[in-house]
Amino acid sequence: MAKIVFCEDEERIRKLIRAMLESTPYEIYMAADGVEGLELIERERPDIIFADISMPGYDGFQLADIVKSRPHLAEIPLIFLSAFAQQAEKDEGRKHGAMEYLTKPFSVMDLLTKIEQYVPSQAQQPPSELH
Repeated sequence: MAKIVFCEDEERIRKLIRAMLESTPYEIYMAADGVEGLELIERERPDIIFADISMPGYDGFQLADIVKSRPHLAEIPLIFLSAFAQQAEKDEGRKHGAMEYLTKPFSVMDLLTKIEQYVPSQAQQPPSELH
């Protein structure tokens, strides 16, 4: 089962993401800040990472730099979440190793499209496990 780590400091957005992905075939892990996110990423070795740009501990750019600097994590696709995804911010994100941006607010279809783009098909898997 594919693992997804979300690093998002806003609790309401974490709850919304959990609700969106409740019946999907993914193991979902949530972190409230960049430090907790890095711990989850190291422990779980997810198939994809979603990280908010602005969060306590490590911000999204710092988290991306750390992840991309570690050979055992460097190939994990990373997508930034941001309410202010201006072109300059998107360009900065690419410098830090982001594959894409997902602009908040986003729909469940937007989220699933990004996941399916980077995570192998999970057909025939049981519903998600939320952590």
